[in-house]
Amino acid sequence: MLAAAALFWTVFASPRAPQRATFYVFGGLVSVEVRGASRDAANAAFVEIDNQLHRDERAWHPWQRPSALMDLNAAIARGEPYRAPPELAGLIRAAQQGYHDSDGLFDAAIGALVTAWGYHTGTFPVNAPSPSPARVAALDAKRPGMGDIRVAADGTVISDNRRIALDLDGLAEGYAAEQIATILRAHGIGNAIVNVGGDVLALGTADGRPWRVAIESPDGGVFASLQLSGHEALFSSGNYHKYRMIAGRRRAHIIDPRTGAPVEGTAATSVIMGNATRADVGSTALMVAGPKDFARIARSLHASCTMLLTDDDHLYIMPEMQKRIALLRKPAAITIVQMPTAGCDRHQRPVRSDTLTLQPAFSAEPHPGGFRSHLPDMPAIQEIASSAARCIRGYEKWSGRNPAIHPA
Repeated sequence: MLAAAALFWTVFASPRAPQRATFYVFGGLVSVEVRGASRDAANAAFVEIDNQLHRDERAWHPWQRPSALMDLNAAIARGEPYRAPPELAGLIRAAQQGYHDSDGLFDAAIGALVTAWGYHTGTFPVNAPSPSPARVAALDAKRPGMGDIRVAADGTVISDNRRIALDLDGLAEGYAAEQIATILRAHGIGNAIVNVGGDVLALGTADGRPWRVAIESPDGGVFASLQLSGHEALFSSGNYHKYRMIAGRRRAHIIDPRTGAPVEGTAATSVIMGNATRADVGSTALMVAGPKDFARIARSLHASCTMLLTDDDHLYIMPEMQKRIALLRKPAAITIVQMPTAGCDRHQRPVRSDTLTLQPAFSAEPHPGGFRSHLPDMPAIQEIASSAARCIRGYEKWSGRNPAIHPA
């Protein structure tokens, strides 16, 4: 996941022109584009973001040293306490909240199972043999869970369950996006688009216009588009790039803590929320939930802007998400899942317990005029597709989420 970080940014001649920074970190690209800020403010923010991402690298990597997380997992296995650095302690607290909110389906304590299935790698698809049922059963015998972790105010972490091995990748990107947003605000910057690992957090606007996001199709090209503004995060998970084949079917890199095996039957999920960490947790938890528990877990997460696509191309979508998405391809079947809460939680700020592309997100609005009338004008779509293609060519190394953003 993580690699030595390098920072590059381009500042245009105009002091208020768009300012862009690209960071090579987490084994991939993290991008920030700022609007309406001075060159000095943007540069100062970019330097601070670079430093923060370096600290995150050293704290979060689950399988490459130097890593505070690996040191913590070793301490847990010995039954010893470990004082985590602030970056790691905060991420663990957020993972505990996600575990609670998702009724245990988001469980960052099953890192040993992630390792057993071969997903601690930078190379996909995974071709190593699957672990034996006996090995999976042994790892899951005393089911590890985030409820077995305790984090003190000073960051000291302890657990009585020595089988726990934390893997925090399921929310690290969202947490990092909120860290970046906090830094930007501290420098007086309110309008920016942040891409971390292929998921996106929009802040403010693109010179008074919403940020338009192009979403990759599972079979290539652009699947859909939508607009983000204010403080909105769109996070997605799926089985299109980070996966292994089991019995001839793709199985995503996300483990179902109830079975100890990769999730089955769900191709992709997408969530819009007003907090990137919660959106990241939500997209992961809904992959585990599948169609059967989609509505229940979405309600538990207070996520009313969500969708789920099954392996057989059946789309489950909530009305609030349906309003936001412009679809370029009609799924085989569509089920509208009602949710009592209105709105997409767009104004919620980061919680502490505290793309440019996305995994495929989908919208559907079947009506007599067909799906085409629900789309932006074709020149805009072509511009989005061009942007997506440029991003995809340089990005696929790490997360498998092929990024593409473009201001409206």
